[in-house]
Parts: sequence; structure tokens; C-alpha cells
Amino acid sequence: MKRTLVLFIVVLMLSSASSAQGIVGDLLAGKLVNPKVGQWAWYDLAAGKGEKKFVVRQAIVGEEKVGRKKGYWVEFEIVPEVGFRAVYKMLLTGPASSPENIIRVIEKNGPEPAVEIEVEHSAAATEPPKEPERKLVATEKVATLEGEVQAEHFEVEHAGKKMDVWINERVNPSGIVKLKSIDGEMTLRNHGEGGEFASSVIKETPLTPQQAAERRKSAPSTEQPEVQTHTGTEPEPKPEQ
Repeated sequence: MKRTLVLFIVVLMLSSASSAQGIVGDLLAGKLVNPKVGQWAWYDLAAGKGEKKFVVRQAIVGEEKVGRKKGYWVEFEIVPEVGFRAVYKMLLTGPASSPENIIRVIEKNGPEPAVEIEVEHSAAATEPPKEPERKLVATEKVATLEGEVQAEHFEVEHAGKKMDVWINERVNPSGIVKLKSIDGEMTLRNHGEGGEFASSVIKETPLTPQQAAERRKSAPSTEQPEVQTHTGTEPEPKPEQ
């Protein structure tokens, strides 16, 4: 699983950049909606020109004080139709669209050990992003595994790219019901609070970046075969309804 896919998901679910007021502006800015440890949501994702299919879990699996700010551990679990799952766990103090809010990142790919990724924050001053143009299209019903969910459908244009987003502030933790762009489409399966999906799937202490580098140097140069994790028409594991 390449990190470019994860970046695509993060951009979709924590997409950049609106200074508009109110709940809609907050959602479009990628802010968590009334965040609370234990909130989770599963999504169906079709990404790329080949329409590769995945199921994606977003969950708030912990909280941690970062200076005077409260940080939340947000985990993305990405399960492909074929191959190993990838997990990215991020400590955030705000929207991930602002790099300074990303405090720590832990990555785990398949059977490989978890690794902490070094986070670099550029000291160079950058211009604030322009506010995206957005237009309310309608209030629509979106089909999910738990039935239809009422959502506000917005057309958003930012940095020359267009995206359709359906939002409902009761769908924690991100408020996203559906997203559609030229890069792919993601639709809510189900969501909830507590239970098995509320906990991190990364149980071990992650390797430091230095330990990971040493491990790569000492590892034999062999390629692992691709493994089919299930059969059928839908990715697994399937979230419970």
C-alpha cells in the first residue's frame, strides 16, 4: 500500500482550507466534529483510474496533551480487496490540512512492525490558502449499510479542482457522508461509538525512524508475494451494521 493512497484519503476526509464560519465551514476545513475518543466510521472507497476498491476505517482511538492543546489520535485503516491492510495513526491538534497540526505519525503495513515516521515542519512562511468556492446544491439522502442518511450536498472548487461532498454533522468523527472527485469516490458504510472499531489495531510499540532504517539495512533483499486476503465481491473485514 503506497502512502499516496493514504494522502488521497486524508485530503478527502480532512480536506483543506475554508475559513468560512459555521458547521459547514468547519467540516470543509477538515475539522473533527465534536471529537470524542471511541468515534469511528467505515467507508467504501474506489480510487484511481483502475477503480481499485478498499474499505477504510477512520476512528479516534486516543487523546494526548500537546503543550496547552488537546491532541487526538486519529487512525486510518485501509483494507484492499487483495493484499495487506495498511494502518496510519496520527496525533493531531487540528485539521491535517495544516502541517503544524500533525504532531506524530505511526505506520503499519501488513505483517511488518509498526514504524514512527519522522514529521518535518517547514519553518518557511507560506501564504494562507485561499478560501474554496462552495455552493449548496441540495439536501439529499445517501444510501449506506445502515439505511439512508440525510446530508447536505455541496459543490466545492479549490486550487482548480472540483469536488462534491455530502455532509452531516451527526456522522462522527469527520461529518463526511460521501465524497466524489476526479481521483475517486468514498461513501459511508456505517458509523458508531465504542466497540472493537473504536480501538487502535496497532498494539506494539512502534520502531523509531532510526531503528526502522537499521532494520531495512540488515534485512535480506527479497520481495514478498502478494497475498489474497479474502474472496468475494466486497473487501473484508466487513463492519458490523
